[in-house]
Amino acid sequence: MSTAARDTLTVIDKRTLEPAALVRVPGHSLAHIEFTKDGRYAVASLMETDGAIIVYDATTLQEVKRLSMRKPIGKYNVWNSLGRSGGVLQ
Repeated sequence: MSTAARDTLTVIDKRTLEPAALVRVPGHSLAHIEFTKDGRYAVASLMETDGAIIVYDATTLQEVKRLSMRKPIGKYNVWNSLGRSGGVLQ
């Protein structure tokens, strides 16, 4: 996340470490990107009072779902949240 472009997440190619694409939500603040364990989806925070968790298809970078939330801030650790309880693998 850049202070000059808070509405933009830059996708980095892991082989070349070069920018590969941009994901934008114009006029809003995006942050805290995380991938599901299988890598199919990327989850990002729309950090505003009337914000959301946005789920993107990791291949196409198209929005799949938006879950309305009040100021969602932080790492969500999708795999641990879904697969563990109290630190014990389910």
